[in-house]
Amino acid sequence: MKITRLIVVAMLLVLTGGVAFAQQSKTDETLEFKPHWSLGVQGGVSQTLGESSFGKLLSPSVLLSTQWHFHHALGLRIGVGGWQAKGALVIPDQIVYPYRYLQLNADFVVDLAGIFGGFNHKRVCSPYVFAGVGGAYGFDNRSAAVISDHLPYYWDSKFFVPGRFGLGIDFWLGDVVSIGLEGDANLFSDKFNSKRGGNIDWQFNLLAGLKFRLGKNTRPSKAYAEKVAAQEAAAEAERIAAERLAAEKAAAEKAAAEKAAAEKAAAERAAAEKAAAEKAAAEKAAAEAAAVEAAFDAAKVKDIYFTIGSAQVKAIQDKKLVAIAEILKEHPEVTVMFVGYADNATGSPQRNMELSKMRADAAKARLVELGIDPSRITVDHKGCTVQPYEKPEESRVAICTLR
Repeated sequence: MKITRLIVVAMLLVLTGGVAFAQQSKTDETLEFKPHWSLGVQGGVSQTLGESSFGKLLSPSVLLSTQWHFHHALGLRIGVGGWQAKGALVIPDQIVYPYRYLQLNADFVVDLAGIFGGFNHKRVCSPYVFAGVGGAYGFDNRSAAVISDHLPYYWDSKFFVPGRFGLGIDFWLGDVVSIGLEGDANLFSDKFNSKRGGNIDWQFNLLAGLKFRLGKNTRPSKAYAEKVAAQEAAAEAERIAAERLAAEKAAAEKAAAEKAAAEKAAAERAAAEKAAAEKAAAEKAAAEAAAVEAAFDAAKVKDIYFTIGSAQVKAIQDKKLVAIAEILKEHPEVTVMFVGYADNATGSPQRNMELSKMRADAAKARLVELGIDPSRITVDHKGCTVQPYEKPEESRVAICTLR
């Protein structure tokens, strides 16, 4: 049967897919899944799809099985079951004829909770699905013998190979026992009920029963043991390294203390010499700064005035800039800053801001023409937001200050 072959191929593909690896429990990382066997005992009813009412085709059914759980979510189950099946024929009166069968099953079982939730050795509810094949031996078909003229596939005893699939759920009462409910469908050949229908004979089973776990499903986790061993090895290596570092540190601290003592004496001498040098340099710098400031004040070059609405340096103001350039050349350590202004009696605030910038830039540009390095000159502008002097004509200015 094509369906049977497909089920067998699917089972082989999954089995060879590399899924049988150990996995730690979700509730206890010190434990991992342990392959184990279980034993199941189930009983219930079966129903073979036919021409009679549902209730008239119900029959008793049992299943005794053992399962090898090679992975926390996958297993192989072998079982033997069966009991009775029924067929029905209308000729024209309806006749229901029972017959017996014994079936050996091989199923591939997938625990859905394990697939999607990982291994949890404390899980209580375990839904599962399965698919497989069976070998069924039918016998004691005597009730159908009296109407065998109407049954083109009548048999006295016969062997069948059905494909099968189903689903179930286990509720674990502890580590050993679970109660469960299972439903399955078996796909027999058209000859199973002795009639010719041109399609598969479906037989359904609804079973309830107990499952007994033979041995524990956990063992100490190798991954956890390796993790602990790695942590202990790392801690030991850390301790050895710490001891070595402590010895090296003690030796280094001793050498550093000796060196520090020598350096301290040298530093104290150097500090005294430096303090004396700095005092002399400060006195010299103060004297030079005073001299420059005096020269700057004597030249009266602080204010560079401009005419209303203009940023052009007039000849008389240019003399001031020439004098500033001479002072800067004599004292190369000195820098200056020009801050441009505009009076608030004329022009708009926006125009005055632009004009004040142009005045500061014009003063700087002239000093550059006179040979002063631009890096020694900084500029700023205030527009008419600030009035350095009371008279409007005095506020049209670029003020130079030493820095």
